Amino acid sequence: MRSLRLFAERGAGPAPARSYGGGAEALPRLAVVSPEPLPALETEAWRRLRLMVAEGRRRAAPAADIARVTWFSDPSLLNAWVDFTTAAEAWDPAVRGDARNLAEDIVSYARDVAPELYRRLAALLAPLKTRAPSLEEARASQAILDALSRAAEERARRAAALGGTIAPLARAAARLGAVFAGRERNPPVRVVLPHVPGVCLAYDDAGLACASDMATFDKRQSWMLEPSGEAYVLVSAADPDLVLVVDQDEDLIPLTRTPPPFTFADRGPRPRVARRDQIPADAARFLVSVSSDLYLQNVSYQTLALECPGDGGWRHGAPVVTMLKRGGATQRWSFEPPLRSRQELIFHDVVAPAADHGLEVGGLARLQDDWMAIADDLRTGAGQVLRCAERNQPFVATGSVVDVLDGWRRLAAEARVASTDLVD
Repeated sequence: MRSLRLFAERGAGPAPARSYGGGAEALPRLAVVSPEPLPALETEAWRRLRLMVAEGRRRAAPAADIARVTWFSDPSLLNAWVDFTTAAEAWDPAVRGDARNLAEDIVSYARDVAPELYRRLAALLAPLKTRAPSLEEARASQAILDALSRAAEERARRAAALGGTIAPLARAAARLGAVFAGRERNPPVRVVLPHVPGVCLAYDDAGLACASDMATFDKRQSWMLEPSGEAYVLVSAADPDLVLVVDQDEDLIPLTRTPPPFTFADRGPRPRVARRDQIPADAARFLVSVSSDLYLQNVSYQTLALECPGDGGWRHGAPVVTMLKRGGATQRWSFEPPLRSRQELIFHDVVAPAADHGLEVGGLARLQDDWMAIADDLRTGAGQVLRCAERNQPFVATGSVVDVLDGWRRLAAEARVASTDLVD
C-alpha cells in the first residue's frame, strides 16, 4: 500500500491538536482527506487491471464451455463473471484509448510534475521541523503546493470527462470481486432427510453416525463434500481430520454386488467417523446426487445405502445404519444448502485468478475522486504552513516527501504497463 498524501492522517479520525508550550495556541492538524486508501491511486488497481484483463481474456472461453454443461446451485458467480466479460469485450479501441489517457495522466504527473516540485518542497520544509517558517518560506511552500494541487485538479477534470469509459468495466470488476470474496468455494452442508423434517446426519460422542435435531445447531451436523473420482468424501466440519466411513467387510462386499431379490446381504456395518489416514480410501467414498434426494451409499456396497429407520421415533441420536436399498423416505437424502457440483467447483477455480483482483480493479471507478483527494490534501498543507508562519509554530508534514515521490514513481510504472496492455 503506497501513500501519495503528505498531510492526511491515516488509521484514525481527526488528529489531536498540537501545542508547543509558552502559551502558544494549539494548531490542529487538519485531515480533510479520508484516512482510507485511495482505491484508484494508492492501491495496486492499475497493476491488477492488466492482470485481470489478461486473465479474463484467457479464461473466457474455457469458463463458457464449463458453464454450458454446469448446473449451478448458486448462479451469483456465473452472473457476475458474464457481466465482467461482457464489459471487457465492449472495450473497443477508442474506449481503451481513453483508459490509456487516464493512465498517462498518472505517468505525466509522476514524471513531469511531482519530482521537481516535491524536491523543492522538501528543501523548504526540512528546517521547519524545529522552527516556525517565515512568511516568505510559507508563501514559497504554498506556491509549490498550489501548483501541485492545480495539476491534480486538472487530471480530476479529465477523469470526470473520460471516466465513464472505464466505469462499466470497473463496476463489473467490483461486482465480480465482491461476489468472489463473499463466496466460499465448497461450503459445508447438512445432509438431511427431506421427508423427515428437522432431522439431519451427524455423529455421536462415540463417532457413530446418527440422526441429529437440526434445532441444536451442533457443528457435527455439517459436512464438506470433497470430490473423489465419481464419488465424494464427507469431511466433518467440526474436525476436518474426520471423515464418514463404512468399514470394508471383504466377506460382505461381494454379496452386495447382486441386485435384489437375489442379493444375500440386507445390512452392512454401521457408518461412523474415522481419521482418513487410518482407513482404506474406499471406506470414505460415497455416491451421491447433487440435485435431488437419492441414496447415499458407500462405493463398495452396491445394494446398500444409509438409512435412518427411526425405530422408536426419529429422535435426536437415533442410529443411522447401512441397509438394503428399498427406495423408502428414510433412505432418501439431500443437501442444505444445495451441494456444489464438480463442474461448479471447476468453474470457480477457472475464474478465480481473474475474479481475485476484482475489488481492487473496481476502485478505478473512483479515479476522479482520488485526484480531488490529492488536490484537497495539498491545499490542506498550503493552509497549514501559512498558519504556522502566522502563529510562529513549527511545521511538520504528516507524511514523507521521499515516500510520496517513491509512491508516484511506482504507480507511474504500473499505469504505464497497464496503458500499454489496454491498447494491445
